[in-house]
Amino acid sequence: MNALVRTYGLGLTGIFVALVAIWILLLIVVPQIRMIERAFTYEDRGGETAMLALQIDRAYVEKLQLEREVRTLEQMTDSPADSGSAASSPTTPSPATPTAPSPSFSAPSPSAPSPSTPSPSTPSPSAPSLSPFAPSPNAAGAQPTLSAGERTARLAELNQRLSALETKITDLEAQEDTSSGVAGTKEHYSLKNFTDMSGLHLQIFILTLVYAFTVTICAFVICYPVAYAAATMENKNTLTIILVGLLIPYAINELLRIFSWVMILDRNGILNTLLDFVGFIDLSAGEGFRFVASNGAVFAVMVYAYVLFMVFPIYNTIDTLDKSQIEAARDLGASPWKIHTRVVIPHAKPGIAVGSIMTFMLSAGSIAAPEIVGRGMHPDWFSQLIYRRFFEADSWNQGSAYSLALLVACIVFILVTMKVFKVGIRDIAK
Repeated sequence: MNALVRTYGLGLTGIFVALVAIWILLLIVVPQIRMIERAFTYEDRGGETAMLALQIDRAYVEKLQLEREVRTLEQMTDSPADSGSAASSPTTPSPATPTAPSPSFSAPSPSAPSPSTPSPSTPSPSAPSLSPFAPSPNAAGAQPTLSAGERTARLAELNQRLSALETKITDLEAQEDTSSGVAGTKEHYSLKNFTDMSGLHLQIFILTLVYAFTVTICAFVICYPVAYAAATMENKNTLTIILVGLLIPYAINELLRIFSWVMILDRNGILNTLLDFVGFIDLSAGEGFRFVASNGAVFAVMVYAYVLFMVFPIYNTIDTLDKSQIEAARDLGASPWKIHTRVVIPHAKPGIAVGSIMTFMLSAGSIAAPEIVGRGMHPDWFSQLIYRRFFEADSWNQGSAYSLALLVACIVFILVTMKVFKVGIRDIAK
């Protein structure tokens, strides 16, 4: 503080301190307090509207199951072994394509409360596959031994049931709109916003943390060699080109960069077109890899989107390392593996910790990449559930509870990362 007063004078220093205090109070403290209060406030919505909302939520879960079975059957139809039958039997476009709307796990009506669990009569969808470029596994029970004619008949039946179910949802939502005035709402402090989290939502929460951790690991594996090469590079002109090359893409809006990845990974996108050009696949025969609407595509886009948050912290710490230590280790006969594990990485631990924390938190809270690249992938990421709790289900209290749960998980990750890398706040600040 004394240094600020000496540099800027008492008046400017007071203005700076006041602006920082207002920024912290209005943009951090007050919103967090309000979010915590709403997370522990339970809205008891009774009456006819609540029953209609529960029926709508159950209908959405059933719709989710049918769409997954349709997608599985269409993937079997699109396989190279069935390309002949696929060409002769038209199929309905898959809901897993990027142009199809992603189904919500909750009723999109403004007054629909969040259900605690799906209906016992409606099976919950299974966890999505962790395979890099594969959509969720067959959770609807479609038999892989079905013939082409049986698959076509089954697809027609499923599409008919989906059409009837969508009509039912529309009618229920219309009834809910007309009956919303007679619903009673009571608020009281409770843990029900947390304990009423359905099994499916809890599963999505855990998987989102696993996915964010996977993105963090992938980002470190890709960014560490780049950061090390940049920090040990002697040619400053080449170093400038590398750093500028990393920065230039970030002059473009993030949404445009994500949509560019959709153009690359789409079924008829640039990557499949290149594979068709070299003769690896035949797009005219219906072949082609479904890269989008998969966790692998989302991971790739997220690593690309947050690469700078991993590269520069590691680069800054390695750049402070005395390069003579690396030369001494090499002269003493140390292998490259030992040089990195015993000399470079121990010195770069603060940078690795900062990069991991920033990448994990950005990945866990991202909504643009899963929504655009992973559209049609079921179930969604937890950030998408939070968005729908707030803006579709009009359940701000449960949305606050979900947000608080994700925030606590990120704080736990920060503490564990600091413990594993044995760094403190001062080390990270450096």
